[in-house]
Formats: sequence, structure tokens, C-alpha cells
Amino acid sequence: MGDKQHQARIELARKELHALALELGISHPRVLSQSVKLDMLINEYIECQADETGEMTRRDH
Repeated sequence: MGDKQHQARIELARKELHALALELGISHPRVLSQSVKLDMLINEYIECQADETGEMTRRDH
């Protein structure tokens, strides 16, 4: 997946998290689930960036 696609998916997930938090409250299970999804997307993006630069990732430790 390309850099721009990762960024777009992260931004979409962030916007959804914000909307859910406003609608349901920050501690609602759907908000927490969306937060986990956003975290996973960010971690995936970071891992891809590290792989491209040749740096070690957490999996390599």
C-alpha cells in the first residue's frame, strides 16, 4: 500500500473516531474500538515507513 493510501485511511479513521466520540461519548465501546483501529493503522504505517528505510522494526527485536 502506498504512502498516500495509508495516510488517507488514517485520516478517515481519525475523523470517524472524532465523530463517534462527539456522538456517543469518549468511553463508549464503539469509540474505544475505533481508537484501537486507528492505532493499528498508525502502527502499520510506521512499520511500512521503517521497512522502506531499512530500519529494524519491533518484529525484528
